Amino acid sequence: MKEKRFMSIEELAQLLGVSTDTVRRAARSGRIPSTREGTAYRFDFRKVRQAMKARAKSMPYRRSKVASAPGGASRPRAGHNAPDVVTRGLG
Repeated sequence: MKEKRFMSIEELAQLLGVSTDTVRRAARSGRIPSTREGTAYRFDFRKVRQAMKARAKSMPYRRSKVASAPGGASRPRAGHNAPDVVTRGLG
């Protein structure tokens, strides 16, 4: 059986686990390669995967390299250090 060369927006979105709108925006902006058949976009998965890998390598790491506070301890929440509530006039 011959492998399917091109796939639709719906097929690519399902394969990548994203919405069809995300695939459509990426195609329109040129972030992923696509061809047009009339008004429909068509995608070669091998080319899309290559483009995504190349883009990922060229992007700087966006997340913080430190996952927690210095020393590995998590920071206390604001509510934990709040003073005790003082009730006046009851007693």
